[in-house]
Amino acid sequence: MILYHLANALFLLSYIVKDILWLRIITVLAGLTVLLSLFVQPQPSPASIAWNLLFFGINLVRIYLLIRERRPVPLSGDEQHVANLVFRTLRPRELVRLLRVGAFVEHAPGTKIVTRGEKLAHLLLVVRGNARVELDHNRSTNPSEPAASRVVIVADGTFIGELGYLTGKPPGADVVAVSPLCVMQWPIEPLREFLDDNPELQVTMQQVLGADLAAKLRGG
Repeated sequence: MILYHLANALFLLSYIVKDILWLRIITVLAGLTVLLSLFVQPQPSPASIAWNLLFFGINLVRIYLLIRERRPVPLSGDEQHVANLVFRTLRPRELVRLLRVGAFVEHAPGTKIVTRGEKLAHLLLVVRGNARVELDHNRSTNPSEPAASRVVIVADGTFIGELGYLTGKPPGADVVAVSPLCVMQWPIEPLREFLDDNPELQVTMQQVLGADLAAKLRGG
């Protein structure tokens, strides 16, 4: 009878705790108590023992998976730099999952990484270095405006091709590496599919892209 009351008290406690890991741990302890109470009976029910062993095993597996998910994930230098630049709100494990959809790519100075009018294949994030965005000259309303005013230099933490990613339209500017350039390069369709399957990461990506666009608009 004592074991029966102890088991129910543990189950009650599991309903109170908010953390899912502790809920599982307390449930396992309650299940062990139930099993002990069954074994001390003169004629324990095999069916009850079997069901409780099954619940016990399921909870043990879930505890293992939860602990595995919560283990610290070491970030490489570039991954940590991306986290500091753009994805400050993401946990390391979430960031690693997002980055694994793409790859870090190095470009030599002078490499054209985006061509005006061509369908965009990748969403890019400048990790290290500088790139020159050569805007469409036809957009100028002042023929006497100097060409330099239609060139923008982008640096670490700036997205390239985000408007094309959001709208599906081809880019309206050439983008050329000015210095040795490292970018995070996500293929667009796999990225869309990944974000569709991960709504929380999709919200984060929309927020950082929106902030990037707003900053560019404020900068003229």
